[in-house]
Amino acid sequence: MEFDLLQRLKYASQLTSQEKHIVDYILKDPEVVFYSTAHELAQQTLTSASTIVRLCKKLGTQGYPDFQLKLALQYRQTSSSMKAEKEPPLQQGDIQAVIDSVPYLYGQALDDTRRSLNLSTLTKIADWVKRADRIDIYGSDTNYYIAQQACIKWNELGIAAIPHNHVNQHYLLTLKPDTSTLSFIVSNTGENRSMIEVAASLRDKNMNTVAVTSANDSTLAALCTETLLTHGYHEQLRLSKMSSMISTLYLFDMLYMSSITDTY
Repeated sequence: MEFDLLQRLKYASQLTSQEKHIVDYILKDPEVVFYSTAHELAQQTLTSASTIVRLCKKLGTQGYPDFQLKLALQYRQTSSSMKAEKEPPLQQGDIQAVIDSVPYLYGQALDDTRRSLNLSTLTKIADWVKRADRIDIYGSDTNYYIAQQACIKWNELGIAAIPHNHVNQHYLLTLKPDTSTLSFIVSNTGENRSMIEVAASLRDKNMNTVAVTSANDSTLAALCTETLLTHGYHEQLRLSKMSSMISTLYLFDMLYMSSITDTY
């Protein structure tokens, strides 16, 4: 697979809090790397040059100069096509463009989600599904539709699964702490207030919860036991919601397929 430093930055795992801060800082403006020494970048991020170098090596480069070079080359190659990758141009009434663009959007969402997968996390969650007596999936708007689809599939296998589109305070209050109930909480940004309220209530009961979100540093992700990352969601892009739906369905379908192999 082609070395993709921008993707490694976006989906880096097992980083310290300082390293995560540096990554977030770079992703906001990658060009800052081109004009800063390791010492200068350390000053801007309130870290140290040694931390910068250690992060560069974790990301697969030999050090900061090598990191600068690889990021500069890749950024130059991709910057001209970033707008097209985020949202292919469509003209009203252009059916052929729609035919060509939809598979492209689907493929990009699936590839992006696949690259962000953590095998050990997915394996753990699949095991939770296998041992669960009941699965609850919380989501609002289009995410509730996805929750319904996922629950229908699990119900067909004899696995009790219930979709929820709002905060059911009575249910949450009467729910007894029980590790046999697994809850998925879906929010594109990870900042939906209702979903955060659900996650907080379930955390107080020490329940296993899975955040399904595009933001690993979101409030929802922090409240949940594990996180499954979806394709990056951007509110300003018209087609972002479509890509996010495909990504979320892909994650649930993988867990469904795992359930099939366990059931049959």
